[in-house]
Amino acid sequence: MNSFLDINLGHKKYPIYIRKGLIDELGTEIRKIYGGSKIAVITDENLNCLYGGRLFPALKAAGFEASSIVLPPGEKSKSFDTLLGIYDSLIDSGINRSHLIVVFGGGVAGDIGGFAASTYLRGIPYVQVPTSLLAQIDSSIGGKVAVDLKQGKNLVGSFYHPKAVFIDPELLKTLDKRFLYDGLAEAIKYGCIRDKKLFLALSDYNTIEELNESMEYMIHSCCTIKKELVEKDEKDTGARMLLNFGHTIGHAIEKYFNYEKYTHGEA
Repeated sequence: MNSFLDINLGHKKYPIYIRKGLIDELGTEIRKIYGGSKIAVITDENLNCLYGGRLFPALKAAGFEASSIVLPPGEKSKSFDTLLGIYDSLIDSGINRSHLIVVFGGGVAGDIGGFAASTYLRGIPYVQVPTSLLAQIDSSIGGKVAVDLKQGKNLVGSFYHPKAVFIDPELLKTLDKRFLYDGLAEAIKYGCIRDKKLFLALSDYNTIEELNESMEYMIHSCCTIKKELVEKDEKDTGARMLLNFGHTIGHAIEKYFNYEKYTHGEA
């Protein structure tokens, strides 16, 4: 299955690609939308160990010079201290507005990497390559980027859309089951608010194998709902607020336990 969606905001339009094995074709796909030479990859330590050996050769094969900015995994990395380190690394790598940031990771990397892209040199282009289910079906789409404050999650941020979103369902195979279920909570939310067929399908899966067989259908269904609501209400003041179903109390639970007990999906 090879799925493609376009988000059209009027002032900006960008594609979402959903395809198994996309990580190995990433350089070729990025070359279609970016004619420059330098790329900065923002990722975390776990993902760099798992996929760096595939990601960087794919970028090099397409003629890119790619540097890496590797963050500690986990919500506590979504801080201003981490952000300042990202800026330092971008400067040291000589990244400017004619270059590109590739954010390769889950929701934490996606949020802080996107926020860094939106603010460094007043904004440089970036693409999202989400690696967790939660990021693939929700956080990588729609342009919300942010960092956390000690008072709460995502309290400083902006709306800054990527040039493209590249979703490879194969990346989920190395995802810890806890974080797979974390993303499933988000999929259930989408079913509850907009898609009865998706909700019933999720109710019928009995094993991880059955879920994996339908993964692309589930990702495409969720992304379609997100796309439609973002196109209606980009800045989250009306229809898009429906997507916050479950999130508000979830953020409160996460904060209460200092982001140490429950994942976002669990909360």
